[in-house]
Amino acid sequence: MMSKTKTTDNNREFGQRLRQLRIEQNMTQTELADKARVSRSSVANWESGIRFPDVDAIKIIAALFNVPMDYLYGMNDNRYRINIPDNLNFDLAKLSEEGLKRICDYYEVMLARFPRPEKNLP
Repeated sequence: MMSKTKTTDNNREFGQRLRQLRIEQNMTQTELADKARVSRSSVANWESGIRFPDVDAIKIIAALFNVPMDYLYGMNDNRYRINIPDNLNFDLAKLSEEGLKRICDYYEVMLARFPRPEKNLP
C-alpha cells in the first residue's frame, strides 16, 4: 500500500500528522498497521516521510482517526472545524474526545428528526 519512494515535503507533512494522530490515540505503529492492514514497517516509512500510502490506506487512516483526508494530505489544517450556513463557525478541536462523540451522537439524532428535504430532480 505504498506509492511514492522519494521523500518530499508532502510525505513529511503526512508523516508528521499521522504520527501525531497515532500518539494522541496512544496507539503503537504495530496497532495502526494492524488496523490499516499493512506492515509495521509501512507505517514507520510513512511517518518518516520515506514512503506515502495509497488512497485506500489513506481512507482507512482518515476514518480511523476521524479526520478529513485533506487534513492528512496537508491541504487543510482544520481537523475538526466545520462551517455551517449563515457564517456559523465552530472550532471542535477545543472539545475533548467525549465532547466530540456527544456532538456526533446528537448530530445523528437531529439528522433523523430534521432531515433537509431532497430537491426534486428533473
